[in-house]
Amino acid sequence: MTPISEEILQVEDLNKSFGRLAACRDISFSLHRGEVLGIVGESGSGKSTLLKCLAGMHAPDRGSVTISVSGDRRSLWNMDEAEREQLLPSMLSLIHQNPRDGLRLDVSAGGNISEPLMTSGERHYGSLRSVALDWLRNVEIDPGRIDDLPKTFSGGMQQRLQIARSLVTHPQLVLMDEPTGGLDVSVQAKLLDLLRRLVREFNLAAVLVTHDLGVARLLSDRLMVMQAGRVIETGLTDRVLEDPRQAYTQLLVSSVLQV
Repeated sequence: MTPISEEILQVEDLNKSFGRLAACRDISFSLHRGEVLGIVGESGSGKSTLLKCLAGMHAPDRGSVTISVSGDRRSLWNMDEAEREQLLPSMLSLIHQNPRDGLRLDVSAGGNISEPLMTSGERHYGSLRSVALDWLRNVEIDPGRIDDLPKTFSGGMQQRLQIARSLVTHPQLVLMDEPTGGLDVSVQAKLLDLLRRLVREFNLAAVLVTHDLGVARLLSDRLMVMQAGRVIETGLTDRVLEDPRQAYTQLLVSSVLQV
């Protein structure tokens, strides 16, 4: 019998509206260590709003987001703002679609990787530089570029650097917002291979928001389909994509809808 892995994330009855627009309605799911949950749906389906509620960027109107931190279950939105800001870096990390949103462009590659560690208390220069060098190798960037600025990197290299910065603190939960969006197909393929390797190597619990069903198929263990703020179908990725039950999911899979 396969052992049940640790539950990292639990979302219960999450609701979020903007005026009369119900962006997320009655959403509940859980996520375990080593598992990647893909969230798909057309533009306006609510998937990006849901991700921002998980990332501590949008407070839900109702419902809860609970994250396990070293076995200690913490309710994200029951904390006060100061506590949330202190704990978020160790709880979760967000990989933005545009790497420039997740990097400091005026700081060296090594400095970008080291900064989250410094925020958590590490101050030894030699240790910080050693970890930065290791992570450059992890994301397949030449360690000789440790002192280069991110603005001198290609888009694909910037995204790899952002991934290193996001994972260096070993967060419990990784949120990925269209991580391959805007990249050339060949660059996308290499980045997807990298993400698959890191997910396995570090046994990550991850939530992936994407409009690309090919990306969802490659990275996700389970798939959640959203429409008009609701989850309308969920299941193992291969099952959802090969045998969709809902008409909307069938349209997504057949590429009739522009997502």
